[in-house]
Amino acid sequence: MQYQIVYRDISPADKKAAEGYVSRLVERFQRLTKRFDPDSTILRVVVEGLEKKKNFYVNLTLSLPQAVLSARGEHKRLKTAFKIARERLEKELARHLSELRGEHVYKRRQHYVHEIAKAMPELTADRRADLQERFRDRLRPLLRDLYRIARREILFHQLTGELPPGYLDPGDVVDEAVLWAYENYDQIVATGDLAFALHKKILEIIRREIKKLQEEGHEAVPVEEALPLDDIRYKLKEDVESPFYEIERLRWEDVLPAGEVVEPEEKLSSEELSNLIMRELSRVPEEKRQAFVWHVLDGLSVTEIAKLLGEEEEKVAQDIEEVRKYIKERWQVLATKPKNIEEETEAAQ
Repeated sequence: MQYQIVYRDISPADKKAAEGYVSRLVERFQRLTKRFDPDSTILRVVVEGLEKKKNFYVNLTLSLPQAVLSARGEHKRLKTAFKIARERLEKELARHLSELRGEHVYKRRQHYVHEIAKAMPELTADRRADLQERFRDRLRPLLRDLYRIARREILFHQLTGELPPGYLDPGDVVDEAVLWAYENYDQIVATGDLAFALHKKILEIIRREIKKLQEEGHEAVPVEEALPLDDIRYKLKEDVESPFYEIERLRWEDVLPAGEVVEPEEKLSSEELSNLIMRELSRVPEEKRQAFVWHVLDGLSVTEIAKLLGEEEEKVAQDIEEVRKYIKERWQVLATKPKNIEEETEAAQ
């Protein structure tokens, strides 16, 4: 880790004391950030004496490959000002590392399952009273996670050429799954959980549409290596007024472990970068891709994925690691060489 130190308006005695605090601070954050590229990790420390307030001001800025974190401490005692700033920066770093580990994804998944489970008594009452509209209105707001999965699956099948662009609206797919849940509610409750059943149903609906197209003579046209990142195949037919509507923009840190991403200076927009990642994932065999994105992006456990795919847990875990390795290799080729991406796109156009 690199570091920079600036002292402003403090006495020689205070500066000498501050040097000791800074030394311990740098040593501490070197340990906490050891997973990151040391050449891309910079800690900037500003120590200032505020004469009018008779206080000391300590400002810490930690530049990481994917973020810039900052914290401030102010107190009449220099040591306490350092302590306040350090503790605040540690909290910011812990939060950032949590995001990189994908903990927010698993918490979101737990919240989704919990909310559906909590709604079950009311859903059961609506179904028994044959209140279809109330059932749908109660369930639909809980299904943003399901919409995101449907959206991504449709997009992948557009990139593999199995679905024409704009053929399926993810909102329509989720609506059909909700109607199916209403019509088969008692059976679903008796044999399994609703969240799992809905996820499985949207896959069946998408596969049914692909099969229908194949029977009509539609031939899949896989995405070519140099597909422009603004190609129509990255677009979806969507109702922006739908309660499900939510655009997902992927980043390299969403699909790679913490500390392995060093963002290059590139000209790609967030949409283009997301499309680039989707393009690379679309080249992975379907079941392996599904296992990876459901685990990494949606927070499903290996056990849940194995149940959905009808596979052994050991194979699912192996598939996830294989895709992770592939994505890491492709990131090293593409994300660290943005000119290659630009040349690919220009050549395709």
